[in-house]
Amino acid sequence: MILRRVIKHFSNQEWTAIFLDFLIVVVGVFVGLQVNNWNEAQESKRTAREYIVRIQEDLLANQKDMKRRVEYFGWVKNHALGAMAALEHPPEELGEQFIIDAYQASQSLPRRVGRDTYDELLSVGGINTIRGLMVRQRLAQYYRAMYTLEGIFMKIPSYREALRRSMPYEAQSVFRAEGCANKFGTDKTGAPVITVSKKCDLGLTQEQTSAIVARLIKAELESDLIRVLSDIDLKIQLFQVQSNRAGDLNTFLEESK
Repeated sequence: MILRRVIKHFSNQEWTAIFLDFLIVVVGVFVGLQVNNWNEAQESKRTAREYIVRIQEDLLANQKDMKRRVEYFGWVKNHALGAMAALEHPPEELGEQFIIDAYQASQSLPRRVGRDTYDELLSVGGINTIRGLMVRQRLAQYYRAMYTLEGIFMKIPSYREALRRSMPYEAQSVFRAEGCANKFGTDKTGAPVITVSKKCDLGLTQEQTSAIVARLIKAELESDLIRVLSDIDLKIQLFQVQSNRAGDLNTFLEESK
């Protein structure tokens, strides 16, 4: 339509009309580009907001995860302390409770911390949709620190290997049976949840108990058990640090909206 009109104006040498037609085309293209840029900017902002909301959900999940880990390792620590206290007594005074404490002190939880949204953000190049430099820096610092701490979170003390190499299989299998085994499930978000065993009756005879105690004493587990306690204390401290960092970052992101 415009092209036909321009050709007609050229034929009639209507220069003013030609200039107006040209101006209309230029303005139309300019406005179209501006609208397209505006739409892209709005879409980028929407994408950034969605990612921030999802990251905040991840941070809340991180806090819940850290709380559960503190509770879990607090339970392991109590058993480790019980086993340590028992080792101060003569072997003939030790019974099922020592065996229970010694075994449960070997429990571990080498599980990575959730960071799915941030990994997705990096993989699709979406980090650039988050325009605030400080926001990007805070996110990077949080997840870098998490990556560093995971090396400690994933560490399994040597005590676990030493204990499970020394305790007879028949005794270990009881801890995996109904009544003694920890229960593994998920919450409504799919996050793993562990319900620890509060009571456990091994059902061993006195002869079996004495034989297992003798094997554990012979294995000289005390040094490894001390290392377990040190490892647990550090992990619990770092779980609390990580939880506080998640809370601080969540507050910062909320205030930055």
